Amino acid sequence: MKLHKPIMALTAICGLFSTSFADIKGTWNGTLQVTPQVKMRLAFHIPDPQSKPHVITMDSPDQGAYGIEAEVSHLSNDSVSFSIPRIGMSYTGRIRNNILTGTFRQGGLSIPLELTPGEVVRNRPQTPQPPFPYTTEDICITNPECKDVTLAATLTLPENADRKTPLVVMVSGSGLQNRDEELFGHKPFAVIADYLARNGIASLRYDDRGFAESTGDPATATTYDNASDAAAAISHARSGKRFSKVGILGHSEGGMIAFILGARKNAPDFIVTMGAPAVRADSILLYQNRRVMEKSGMPQDMTDEYIEALGKLLQYKIDNPGKKITSDEMEIFCTGWGAKPVYKELSEALMKNFSEPKPWIDTFITINPQETLGKTKVPLLLLYGAKDTQVPPSLNEMPARRLAPEADIRVYPDLNHPMQHAKTGDLTEYAEIDETISPDVLSDIAEFIKSL
Repeated sequence: MKLHKPIMALTAICGLFSTSFADIKGTWNGTLQVTPQVKMRLAFHIPDPQSKPHVITMDSPDQGAYGIEAEVSHLSNDSVSFSIPRIGMSYTGRIRNNILTGTFRQGGLSIPLELTPGEVVRNRPQTPQPPFPYTTEDICITNPECKDVTLAATLTLPENADRKTPLVVMVSGSGLQNRDEELFGHKPFAVIADYLARNGIASLRYDDRGFAESTGDPATATTYDNASDAAAAISHARSGKRFSKVGILGHSEGGMIAFILGARKNAPDFIVTMGAPAVRADSILLYQNRRVMEKSGMPQDMTDEYIEALGKLLQYKIDNPGKKITSDEMEIFCTGWGAKPVYKELSEALMKNFSEPKPWIDTFITINPQETLGKTKVPLLLLYGAKDTQVPPSLNEMPARRLAPEADIRVYPDLNHPMQHAKTGDLTEYAEIDETISPDVLSDIAEFIKSL
């Protein structure tokens, strides 16, 4: 019995020391398991609790988002609680055995999240590293059609560039992205610019409107507004008559933008696209939604009914631009649905996502490739990955061949939407793949441009 007191005293002392030595200051990183298939790496930058004011920032490198400032409700040597109201997210955690253990909450989800000290480290072997055998210039591009838009851009010039040097303007896909088209730590546009410069080709890439260092309001921007920004970049590149040809390279929606500009006067001198839709975008959305539902294990009849309703809804929005959809109209789209709770959830999801007019999606679904790709007369190189699950070649290759019979169209057997070698092509793989873009794609782009 006498041994108990020393043991209890020792336990108390150990507990005291573990609290005293806990140091929450610094960077903590961990992986958020959103679903069994979807993981997301996060990093929290936490200041010294003794310093004021308390400023905590969050990085989501898988989404290319950094320095997101949080509102701090509690911070001590061994615990923290903060929120980011604009994305409806919060985190509360405590240090145990040098692990910050807590709960991540967002949009009704409550997910355990453990973090360890240190930055998120990714293996991205293709990301360009100095020294570089070319020069870069940071420039600003104004859009004469939208006075509040200034595009922050990087001009990459190969060694000994002259008036015989071609240039390509790079245009990113949907969603806000920086000039490197950064996602999951990958920087595909930086990799492409580096490769092209080493092969005698100049490039111009820019931060999207209202993102990173570019100005403007992205909330109201449509695909046509983004096309206006791309046109401004092409005009800027042509203004000094420094280059032999000025073309455009578009990824995903950026490819749609390339086709829009290709059908206009003052079209780019050539077009390269990666994973560009060659069918109307509502078909793409229906394919993507069906695939997600089938992979989630949704019964086939429910999947079919949901996709049928979504198709009718999208067509209604195309036929009635800018019109709000009422709950009564939504019930008509969902006629025949059963009384199971899942049907109510699906109906509410449609209402939440599509009832209100939204400039970007309402415009996106109306763009007809027959009026863009079908009227493009400049040299075309269209690249697709056979494992692309976002813009599948099974849906787009043949329409592209019909609309542009003179185009050079290539489908790579093992590549996904970002043009990485992939196993399944699912979005969940993008972050796990070390390769940023297939070397074959880089080589084919360079050879196509040099052949013109």
